Amino acid sequence: MVLGSHSEPLSQVEVLVVDCQATAAAPRGHLLEIGWAQVRNTVTHPHACLIALPEGEEIPPAVSRITGISEHMMRAAVDRQLAWRLLPNLPRCSLRALAGYFGRAVGALRRSADHVEATAFVWQELVRLLETNGVSTWSALRDWLAAPVEPTRCRRRLWPMPRDVRLSLPHAPGIYRMLRIDGSVLYVGKAASLHHRVNSYFRKQNGVPERLLEMLSQARAISFDVTPSPLEAALLEPDEIKRRRPPYNVALTIHDRALWFTSPDLSVRRPEPSPHCPLGPFASPETLDQFAALARGDRAALTSGPWGPDAGTFKAGYERLCATHPELSCVDLSPHAKLLRLGTRLWREGRRDRDVDEDDANDTRRGLTVWTPEFVQVSLEWLALRAALARRRAIWLTRLADSSVVWREPGDSCARLIVVEHGEVPLSAAVDASAPPPIPPGCRRPAAARREALTVASFDRLRVLTTELKRLTAAGAPVALRLGVGPALDESRLASALWWV
Repeated sequence: MVLGSHSEPLSQVEVLVVDCQATAAAPRGHLLEIGWAQVRNTVTHPHACLIALPEGEEIPPAVSRITGISEHMMRAAVDRQLAWRLLPNLPRCSLRALAGYFGRAVGALRRSADHVEATAFVWQELVRLLETNGVSTWSALRDWLAAPVEPTRCRRRLWPMPRDVRLSLPHAPGIYRMLRIDGSVLYVGKAASLHHRVNSYFRKQNGVPERLLEMLSQARAISFDVTPSPLEAALLEPDEIKRRRPPYNVALTIHDRALWFTSPDLSVRRPEPSPHCPLGPFASPETLDQFAALARGDRAALTSGPWGPDAGTFKAGYERLCATHPELSCVDLSPHAKLLRLGTRLWREGRRDRDVDEDDANDTRRGLTVWTPEFVQVSLEWLALRAALARRRAIWLTRLADSSVVWREPGDSCARLIVVEHGEVPLSAAVDASAPPPIPPGCRRPAAARREALTVASFDRLRVLTTELKRLTAAGAPVALRLGVGPALDESRLASALWWV
């Protein structure tokens, strides 16, 4: 809006109107059409321009229907590189990507004030960029926009991060941080080889997730810390994520997370351990609540909001569950104990097609559109299996909170030692490959004292350590775990223990 004076009549005010159409909402959508018009004295001069979609993308039928834009019309669309003349090779040009490219973070929540401020920041940066191209006035901008530009199609996607920066990373384990130009952290990750892991982000040209493209549009530098082993890099990663709080890390954050403790049969949960709720830690209250509903025969075991089976289908599926499994007819056990026994047997029989995480309460059933009694039964069996596994993992993590590990990475000649105390790692060192793990300093602490000391940070650390122990045993690497004054778990004994958790 351009005002000649504060007293100028509104009918004489010149207004610029802009509108856009896209193929879908952000971050999946692509700009499809942009229109603009100058309005003065009620006379408009509308203009519109179609923007070519990325290679392989098509207009969704619903969008074509409501806009009238067809694939035939898109033959006259402007090349995307002409539409984004200043930054033609930036992987994404959303507000978040542009602001981050220039060094400003946009809040995770989509709020108008933050977006207005970010847009103003982007405009100021674009003005500076235009000035480097000799464009510093409105008339010069009009001439620059009117000048023909030959499209420069790149056979490969180009990235803002300098190639020599990522190619200079060492072939060593460690953690890395993707950085904006102002040094703020976008993402923290771990790697067995920093060079291979970081460069893998930039090799893929097609099928890159939108969220990753948005992050890589902002990444201009890398910082890293080398660690003696991949296991130690994995243990360092969750602490670094919690310390930095990078916007593109989803797992291992601390936001809106808490630990829970339950009665031995998982029938009651509390936010801290007590004589009545001594078992824990658990990270997923949803799993515990769904399991409690299953023990009551309540449809809430499979219902979340409008999603879930109707009452009749649930009842039929629940009756199939009870008729199929003899554990559920035991009269000397509580409903919770019966279901835990069932879940344990199903695990022993191998009734699982992937690793189970108790945080994954909303599993692939979300894709189901029609519930049947048979599928209700399978879903309830899966819930019983997941609850029994969460109980075993809670006991395992409590024991792991005071432990020691000696291992050797595949292909390495040197062994490493870590000592875990109160869920922290106060000691890591190189040791002789034949040395047994030392007796953990805190192994005589009561289980109740261990649980009281656990935090979300130590819980994540212990889960990561469990995952790394599984990796080492699967690779056949020498590894030994000591949980107390008795002999260390190694080879088959450790593999057997890890199979259960």
